[in-house]
Amino acid sequence: MKKKVVSVLAVSLLLLVCPVSQVLADTTADVTVTATPGSFVGISCDQTSHDFGSITASSTPNTGTGWATITNSSSVLIDITIGCNGWSGTTAWTYGAAGADTAQLNTSATNGGATGSSGAGLYDVTIPSGSSAMLCDGVAIGTNPAWEMQLAAPTSFTHGYTQTTTVTLTAAAG
Repeated sequence: MKKKVVSVLAVSLLLLVCPVSQVLADTTADVTVTATPGSFVGISCDQTSHDFGSITASSTPNTGTGWATITNSSSVLIDITIGCNGWSGTTAWTYGAAGADTAQLNTSATNGGATGSSGAGLYDVTIPSGSSAMLCDGVAIGTNPAWEMQLAAPTSFTHGYTQTTTVTLTAAAG
């Protein structure tokens, strides 16, 4: 009988110290959540400037075929357009087809697509000022187009001031 009483007391004490509900149930649960952008558009260019140096009237210096590469980090097909902000300087040239103190930039690229450049080294797309033109359309994921520029220099100069413009490449889902 003594053993029975001691056993009952031991089990009773154990139940007081460790309640059954706390031993059998968790009080928290973790859930891992992920999300992936469905339409990410991103580009960068490995060149950030170019200097044509000293130029002559009516010349057409260029950067060389494949001068720069556009790194495409997009998760969808993209279109790449190109434009510039016109000439600036102490006395700025007019931006347009070559003329007296008037010049423009032309460009071409690999992966031009149906409505972009027809191919590297052709300089078949005029880089417009204040708007944009299609350089490459339907660029596939992971495709990195190469591109180049050519200056259509003025036919004559009335001053010797350095001219500057900023060319902007823009990507959008294609």
